Amino acid sequence: MIIAINGSPRKKGNTATLLGYVLEGARSKGAPTELVHLCDLNYRGCVSCFACKHKGGNLGHCALHDGLSGLLERLRDAEAIVLGSPIYYWDVTGAMRSFMERFFFSNMLYTKQNRWLFPKRIPSALVYTWGSPEEGVRKYDGFVRTTEKYLGMMLGMPPAVLYSVNSLQFNDYSRYETDALDEEAIRKHRREVFPQDCQKAFELGASLVS
Repeated sequence: MIIAINGSPRKKGNTATLLGYVLEGARSKGAPTELVHLCDLNYRGCVSCFACKHKGGNLGHCALHDGLSGLLERLRDAEAIVLGSPIYYWDVTGAMRSFMERFFFSNMLYTKQNRWLFPKRIPSALVYTWGSPEEGVRKYDGFVRTTEKYLGMMLGMPPAVLYSVNSLQFNDYSRYETDALDEEAIRKHRREVFPQDCQKAFELGASLVS
C-alpha cells in the first residue's frame, strides 16, 4: 500500500492534485494506494507524555487516541509514504506539522544506537506547493530541509522531493487584494508548467513502486 497524506486544508487544491498524480503513477505499476486528507481528521499534536518511550510500554506507538491513531498504525504497514503540503510562512501547514510531531516522535528513541523504531526501510516522498516564484522558494527552502532529514532517517533512505511553485490560488483574482502577485505570470505558469509538475508527480509515484 502506498499512502499519501495531504496536509492542505483544500481537498481539491494544488497539493491534492499532485498527490493524486503520485498515486496514479503508483497504481500504474500495480500498487494499491490510499489518499488521506488530514483536514478530515480530528487530532492534535504531540502532548509530550513520553508513553512511546516508556520502558516496558508500547514503544514506537503513540498513546493518544484520536483521529490520527488509525493512520499512524496503518503507516507501519505501508510500502511507501508520501507527505504533501503547501508552504505557509516558509514551512508546512500546522496540520502537517502536528501529524509529523506524532509520527516522527513516536518512532524515535533517546538512545545512542538503534534510535529509530519504524519497523522497516521503505521509500518516501515529499510534495511541496508554493505560491512564490522559484527564486523565492530557493531563498527559504532551508526551512523545510529538517523534514526531509528526519523522514529519511526514520524510514532508512532519503525521500524524493518535488517542488511546485507559482501556485494558482484563486479562480478569480479580482475578488481579492492581491496586487503583489503577478496574475498573468501565475496563469501562464499554470498552463505551461503545472502540467509538467503533474507528470513529474506521476513518474515519482511509479518510481516509489519500482
